[in-house]
Amino acid sequence: MEITWIGMTRQHYQPGNVERIRMVVLHATAGRYPGDFGWLRKGGDERRPVSCHYYIDKRGQISQFVKDGDIAWHAGVSRWEIDGELRENLNRCSLGIELENLNTGRDPYPEEQLAAAVALTRLLVRRYNVPRNQLVRHLDISPGRKTDPAGFPWASFVARVYAEAHQPAQPAEEHVRSHMLDLAYRAAGSGLSAAWPLHTVAERRDLGMPVALISNATLTPPGHTAQDDLDRVVRLPGQPPLLVEVYARDLLYANVTGESSEPPAAAQVRQLTTLAEGPLQEALLDLMFRAADPVNGFRADWAFHQHFLDYSDELGVPIGPNHRLTLTPRRAFACQHYALDSLCSPVGAWKTIYRLSELEGSLPGLSASEVIALRHALLDDLYRARTGRRYDASALLSSYAQQHELGAPLGPPEVAVIGDEPYLLMPFACDVLACRLPTPNWPIERPLPTATSIISLMAAQRPRSGLSALLSSSGLFRRFIKPQAARRSGAEPMPGVLLGPRATQPSVLDLGPTGRPPAANEALPARLVITASPGPASVDLHSAKQHKRWHYYIDTSGAIYRLRDELSSVAGHQGDPAIIVASEGDPARAGAAQRSALSWLVRSLATMLKIPPEGVGR
Repeated sequence: MEITWIGMTRQHYQPGNVERIRMVVLHATAGRYPGDFGWLRKGGDERRPVSCHYYIDKRGQISQFVKDGDIAWHAGVSRWEIDGELRENLNRCSLGIELENLNTGRDPYPEEQLAAAVALTRLLVRRYNVPRNQLVRHLDISPGRKTDPAGFPWASFVARVYAEAHQPAQPAEEHVRSHMLDLAYRAAGSGLSAAWPLHTVAERRDLGMPVALISNATLTPPGHTAQDDLDRVVRLPGQPPLLVEVYARDLLYANVTGESSEPPAAAQVRQLTTLAEGPLQEALLDLMFRAADPVNGFRADWAFHQHFLDYSDELGVPIGPNHRLTLTPRRAFACQHYALDSLCSPVGAWKTIYRLSELEGSLPGLSASEVIALRHALLDDLYRARTGRRYDASALLSSYAQQHELGAPLGPPEVAVIGDEPYLLMPFACDVLACRLPTPNWPIERPLPTATSIISLMAAQRPRSGLSALLSSSGLFRRFIKPQAARRSGAEPMPGVLLGPRATQPSVLDLGPTGRPPAANEALPARLVITASPGPASVDLHSAKQHKRWHYYIDTSGAIYRLRDELSSVAGHQGDPAIIVASEGDPARAGAAQRSALSWLVRSLATMLKIPPEGVGR
């Protein structure tokens, strides 16, 4: 591990000594290198001073701005129990590590960065004898103000840091539970704050797993964050600052008062579905739908959204954008996925609404064979978008979730080694599932050799939030299942596999109009231009419909959005017709998923439009 000393250009820190160090705090910069690096090195500005001890970029390079003994300004108004004593203003007793990341909850932390963070943190906790409960995130010590590092794999990170340390043994089931809940919140682009338990309200009210945390950071253009900024809250016209979280069955919100250092009481937390009609209800509806569909938000004149208002208890909250699903060149549907069901309508027949849960037999306007094809297409679309895998009806986790009505998958499966045992974990709308694997590198598409048990956080027979089991004393719920014998036909799916095969191409969410054939003598695009957009994707996509600047957009997770017809012109482009592809952040510093999606899209468009290699550029 190499640490490069950089230093500060302004003394936005205080002198101290290493005896003060009793905790380590992890942050995310809410920016990109080199902008965030420069902001930290100069100490922010005079109005919003900031500093940290260490900075780790996405390539795993570690820089040091402030000596360990000196007091950096990274924690701000904060509170935590240190060596048995509740303390505030934790800059005085902590080290701060900043990670290059947009802090959107979707921007990945590459393994190079994670490995560097583990190595550095392990060095620091050993050097200064920092116990496990005093290694924290900014969102833990300032939960009413901060969300960073959003989407960070906290449970596995802490386990890696203390892997060789002599710590009190954690019960195996408790260890598994902590990983399952950590995954649930990361799938929602968030992180569970131990000191800000809105999740206990969701658990008591049976609202299911977290779907999205809505914050100022996801609603505004990027800006360098400082230690006392209110990044966590949402500001709406005529309303006090709000905390807003979306769960599978409803949106929760609560007013923020004072310094936002005290958690709201359960009685202060309200639900969207119980809110009377009015400006606040309209604003929260739009926030919730924008979290799933940044381009369109909530549209009161749309049949889907009117249907949602009538049947929200049966559909759950939206988890994806309204987009086109093409079955055949002459048969396309508009669809939108919700936590508990999916809606679709034939293009051009918007008042005809089919639910995924009702696609059986024959229906008005659909033959039996069309119902089967549409059902499979919706499920495949859902699984590709949320997990990066194809839908397989016979796969053990998929069939279990369907049989027990756990709702939609909320994120890709993840392998974690917990107590020397490999587990596969996967979040759904109403639960998180896990099962042991024969080996850590066991292919998910490979049938299991022996019977296995599904580990569930669901404690009751009817669909419930898995948090109820997590926080109760009853422990984990297990159901024993056996893999079926594999069929011999290579064309048939293999029963006994955990999930369907990995999708061979990225998910493309078609939000644009139907493609049209070129008119006579119409010039086809001869160039493909890749441009960087600052992000976050929620802001970029919200403005895309109004400004019409791009044909395609690729976010940091690798999701591709088709926004315009390929033959349509875009605002701001001069010269010959061209396809404009926007990337969230600099493509040169993109992660593996975003690079792969960009490469695939460029190849596909170049082939379709016969654009030569020299026609592709920035």
